[in-house]
Formats: sequence, structure tokens, C-alpha cells
Amino acid sequence: MVQNRQRILIFKTLFVLAVCVLTAVILEVTARFIGFGDPIIYYNAAWGGIRPLPGQQVERLKGITVTIDGNGFRTATPKVQGALRILYLGDSVTWGGSSVDDTMLFTEVAADVLRARGLKVYAMNAGVNGSSLMNQADIYLHSQDSVDVLVWLFPWGDVHRAYATAGYLWPPTKKPRFALVEAIDHIIRVYWLTSFRTGGQGAPEEYIHPEVPYGYEEFFDRVLPDRFRRNLDALDEALSKALSKGIPVIVGITPEQTEAHLVPNPTKAIELLRNLEARGVHIMDLHSVIGAAADIESVYIDNIHFNSRGHRLIGEALGKELTAILRGVLETV
Repeated sequence: MVQNRQRILIFKTLFVLAVCVLTAVILEVTARFIGFGDPIIYYNAAWGGIRPLPGQQVERLKGITVTIDGNGFRTATPKVQGALRILYLGDSVTWGGSSVDDTMLFTEVAADVLRARGLKVYAMNAGVNGSSLMNQADIYLHSQDSVDVLVWLFPWGDVHRAYATAGYLWPPTKKPRFALVEAIDHIIRVYWLTSFRTGGQGAPEEYIHPEVPYGYEEFFDRVLPDRFRRNLDALDEALSKALSKGIPVIVGITPEQTEAHLVPNPTKAIELLRNLEARGVHIMDLHSVIGAAADIESVYIDNIHFNSRGHRLIGEALGKELTAILRGVLETV
């Protein structure tokens, strides 16, 4: 009788273990199928702060490809001798994320417009998730002797961001052993951590107003103006260097959307663009570009980031702008 009970207990234990192992295997396979398990790895650079490690190519969500070349830029087309070097600065909007393929990014779409005219182009996508204008300006100041054209598109929220560096929690600095580890990390970071960071109201944007830690409104009233000044000073320094070198510069503010409507640029953003235009910077009216879509929501992944259709709209418009700016160069091709 005792032996029978022991056998039943052993059988039940083995059955539970088998179910747990099978469940883990199914979840691991599912996570890999979704695209987890092989993230882009980042490091803290001496210039630009947080940067993706050079020399990576991974397959991510829905089979899209993310490529980081040997120079640390996201691009589908390797650098070739004599190519026009276009540096694209920005944050996650320029980076494109893990659901837009390299070839569909506005950086590559715009370059393809020029390539169709016979021009060799090296599209240097230096966009980094969560970066500030200070980070982005650093990248240009380091690369300025290897740039022929500068394109700087960013959402207005970047003017309030702190200088970004890689930390322990985010972004990945090592490859996970299992895809399930990255999937769980994603769920915790996106769905659980924000529940106490924002009181359940949604993901924070660098603790920018109005979503700041409760009781710290006065503190951030003092901090944010300083961030604003430092970011705009960094923008001004980088653009001044580019203009002094005779490098064509394109600047645009990527629009946010809410309930299928584009959010107008703040007054300070409009003033900045006007001042830059007066200095010889080419301004992209991205509100008009995105506003041309019949269904605004159809070009966004969320309220800030664009899907492949949105990237194509921006890329084609940017390609036309670059064609006009580089008319003299194209005539000699």
C-alpha cells in the first residue's frame, strides 16, 4: 500500500515536471517565433552616450532585419568608395524600431530616391532609442569630418530629455540565453514597471510633464528648463559647425498623433524652426507630409513612432528635398 502511494506521488511529480518543461519549451518557441531572443546590443560610447555595438545583424519581429554596420550605423547598404555620406540624427523615430525593416526606414527610402538618379549613397542612420538632442549632437560632432549632408528629424519631446546612457535594466548589453528571458523582461518593463511609475496611466516619457513622480512637480519645474537650454545649446553648436563647413542641413520635427489627429507643434518649436530657416537650414514640414495620409492612424505604430507606411511617406518627401538641395551634384552624375 505504501509503495503504491509512493509510486503515485512519483508519477504525479514527474507529470507536473513534464508539463512545466513542455510549457517552457512552448513559450520559448513562441517567443522566438515572435522575434525575441536576439536583441541589438548597446554600449556606452565616449561620444553620443548610448550606442548600438557595430557589426550586428539580427532578425526581429515578424522576420524584419535590423543591421548595424561596422561604423555603428543602422543601414541596409554598406559604405562604398565615393558614396555621398548622409548622417541621420534622431531618437527612436529615426531608429525605426524592431518592426520596420532596414530597407523600409525613411533613411533608406530617401537614399533610394537619390540612388535612382545614379548617385551612390551611404545612409548613416544614427538614431538611438531614448536619446536627447545632446546625445545626437555628440554623434555629429564626432563624425563631422565624415559627413556630406546632415538630416536631423526628432519629436519635440527630445528637448526635455536628459543625456542618455545604457544602464543595468535597459537597453540590452548582453544576449539572453533564452528568448523567453527577453520576452519576460519586455512584459515586466512595458506592463508592470509602468504601473507604479505612472500610477497606471501609461508609459512615462522620461518623467516629462504632466507625468512626473507624485509630489515632484516643483522639482521638475526647475530641472526641465535647464534640460531644455542644454539640448538647444547642443543643437545650435552642431548646426553651427555644419553650416560653417558648408554642409547642407535638413531639420524637421516629427509630429505626434492623438485620436487620428496630428498634435500641432508648440510655439517654441515653431520659433526654433523659423530661426533655423533664417540661418540657412532647410526645414521639413513633416506635419504636412504625414497629414497627406488619408488615415493618420494608419501610418503610426503608436502616437509617436511610424510604421513602414509612415517611413515611406517621410522618406519619399525627404528624397525630393534632398534631390532639390543636391541638384548640382546630381547633374554631374
